[in-house]
Amino acid sequence: MEKEFLKEREHSVTLNVTAGRIDSYRELERTTGTVRVYDKGCIGVAGCLGEPDEEDLTGRAREALAFGIPYPCDLGEAAEQKIEGGEEIIPIPEFIPAMQSFLDRLGKMCPKFAFSNKITLMDQRSEYRSSAGRHLLSSGRRLDVQLLVQDRGSGNLFDTFLGWTGDRFDPEGMLEMFRKQYDAFYTPADLSPGRYPVVAETSSVFSTFLRHFTGDLYAAGASLLSGRLGQKVFSDRLTLRDDMNPGTAFGACFFDAEGCVSPDFRPALVENGVLKGLLTTKKTAGQYGLPNLGTASAPYDGVPGIGFHGAYAEPTARSLRKLVPGRAVFLDVASGGDATPEGHFATPVQMAYLMEDGQLVGRLPELNMSGDFFRMFGEDYLGSVRDDPQWENYMLSAVVMDVAKA
Repeated sequence: MEKEFLKEREHSVTLNVTAGRIDSYRELERTTGTVRVYDKGCIGVAGCLGEPDEEDLTGRAREALAFGIPYPCDLGEAAEQKIEGGEEIIPIPEFIPAMQSFLDRLGKMCPKFAFSNKITLMDQRSEYRSSAGRHLLSSGRRLDVQLLVQDRGSGNLFDTFLGWTGDRFDPEGMLEMFRKQYDAFYTPADLSPGRYPVVAETSSVFSTFLRHFTGDLYAAGASLLSGRLGQKVFSDRLTLRDDMNPGTAFGACFFDAEGCVSPDFRPALVENGVLKGLLTTKKTAGQYGLPNLGTASAPYDGVPGIGFHGAYAEPTARSLRKLVPGRAVFLDVASGGDATPEGHFATPVQMAYLMEDGQLVGRLPELNMSGDFFRMFGEDYLGSVRDDPQWENYMLSAVVMDVAKA
């Protein structure tokens, strides 16, 4: 009988912001433990909330083998690897005053905006051990500033959004980034209908079509990519990875729920336009004869399932000015879009900015955008940029789409 042991610890402090003031906070500490055992082609799982008793969990997992849940046992090679986060971002006792001071400065700089939503400081630690001698340890920290913005007097629940994520607190950089959005918000702009470069966060660009990269859908023939593994499908400029690298996915765990570790901690779905991998678990990879990408996730008390941590499109330019010279649309808020089974995509855009040479110059009226899956990531894919001088910690991608007024 073989065995895996996993332990997850998460500590977070979340501040609730209303009208630019911190009115409450929540501190959460959550620890989970999991034991999986394998015998005769089956898996038994036991999990707990709180500090795990490994011996007790092992006994319960052995009992769960009686359910006869089939699962391959592939624990990989013996290895030890550890990646631990850097210095503390903000000491907990200083968190509330530091954030309120930041919000006060932001309010003075953006007097027509009313801010609400959440600010979270998070510390995570994950451990994996197996009877095959594999021991992995990952820990990291992250600060999330996620502010909904109401244009005072608009009557809307919110009108735009200001966000920042990182492993350090840089108030000056954040204020400078937010100031540019504020100035552009109150500068009216217009755009004739046509085809334009559209810039958006990489995760939102690919999220609608991510299900087509899952191994189950691929094997069933229901994916737009079915039968194309190993083939050139997209633009040479597109290399798409699942980002598990703590250097860019702040606070991320560098290994998946089955103890798999990928080179650079970014397993590749697409490499220079070639479909290289699919989202699988060890079970689905073996069942369908597919390579295991190593991106599995799992509940603390259940068998592993398909997971995805974050989109990383290999940068093709150092700045938005280089990536999209001239006019472009910067997509900020888009809700309600969808794609047909054939891959045609359309979405209403509630909030967008006009960009010129990589700079926000004004606020556009509500728009409609549309495109086709294979064109968007083929001939219409322009590339990606990370850490543009005015968008620190952001990964942005650009595709050409049909744009019209709503």
